[in-house]
Formats: sequence, structure tokens, C-alpha cells
Amino acid sequence: MKVAVSWSGGLESSLALHKVIEEGHDVVCLVTFVLGKYWPAMGHPPKIMNSQTESIGIPHLLVNVDEPFKEGYHNAIAELIKTQGIEGIVTGDIYVVDETHGNWMEDVTEGLDIKVIVPLWEQDTFEVLDDEMSSGFRAIFTCVKQPFFTKEWIGKELNQHTVKDLLALAKETGMDPCGENGEYHTMVIDGPIFKKPISIPEFTIEQAQERFFMKIKE
Repeated sequence: MKVAVSWSGGLESSLALHKVIEEGHDVVCLVTFVLGKYWPAMGHPPKIMNSQTESIGIPHLLVNVDEPFKEGYHNAIAELIKTQGIEGIVTGDIYVVDETHGNWMEDVTEGLDIKVIVPLWEQDTFEVLDDEMSSGFRAIFTCVKQPFFTKEWIGKELNQHTVKDLLALAKETGMDPCGENGEYHTMVIDGPIFKKPISIPEFTIEQAQERFFMKIKE
């Protein structure tokens, strides 16, 4: 099936991409939905995203989404069906986070001729994290939220050797180990879908309310 993968550059979208490639789907493009004033999204620096998609070797599309966002997503995906010929859209979502967002991709594609593919849906998040690490993905923390994290976590690498620190924090605070409730965001720097590891440019650590995030130096 010809599919597009909703791409944030983090661990869950990377694992979802890896799984649909293994299942034999034809990944036509990686799609990052650009939400007006909320772009670039905190914790997902475009410069790192460019390096990722160059290494992966799949075309990357930035698709503008107009407000109201539910209709904006619907229209943007309808256009992708026309222009890219996709039959499926893939996300790394694991569960319904809140009532406001609901089952977002299912809701916004209602009435469209497209299948929503969610390889990680309703899996135990400890098992998802273990799958990410055992598959060989390496990531860095690019955005973390207090009180779970301190700013020292920004730029730290998360891999199969360091994951124990995150698991200890999850056990101590009760947060979701995959950060599904916005506790943290990552950008993947290497893994089975990458032709070569990517390097992280110089950055500063900035703060916005209760979050610390990585800002790449120009």
C-alpha cells in the first residue's frame, strides 16, 4: 500500500516508519503538518528534521494546516491523496491522550478514502520504549517538562545503555515512559531506518513556562 508517515522526527514516528517498511508498505513521503504560529514546534528543530530525512532517503513534505485545525488536517490529507496517490497514513500515536484531541487521525480523515495505520496503537508504553531501544534507535532529548525533568536533560542521548535513567524517572514520578502526555520530546539521530547517524548542531537551552527546549544556533 502507498502510504505517508506523519513525521515529528521523534522515537514513535521513527518506530512506526520502521514497522510499516518491514510490513512491506511503499512509503511515498514523510509529512510534517505545519500549524501556523505553532511552527516550528517546540522540541522538533527543522534543521535536525532536514538531516534526518536526508539520511533516511524518503521525501519530506511540510504541509500547511489552516485553522480550524480539524478541518485543516482533513483538507491537507485530502490534498495528499490527490497529489501523492497515498492510500494510507501512518502515525506513531499510542493511545487517546485527552478528550480534546480524541483519536485525532481517525477523526480528521472521516469521509476520506484513506486507511489510518497505527502500528503502536494501545501497546504498553514500557514495551514500546523497549522496542525502540532494542531496535537500535538512538535519540536526544529536545524538549522536557518540569517537574519531571531538569534542563540538564536537554541534549542527553537516549539509547539502550542510558534508558535506565529514564525508566527510573518514570517509576519515581509516575510519568508515561514514552512521554505521551507531553512530558518530553526527542529527535532520533540513528537507527535501522537511517543510512548514517546524524550530528546535532550547536544549540542553546531555552525556557518557555514549564518547559526547557533545544534551540539550534544559526
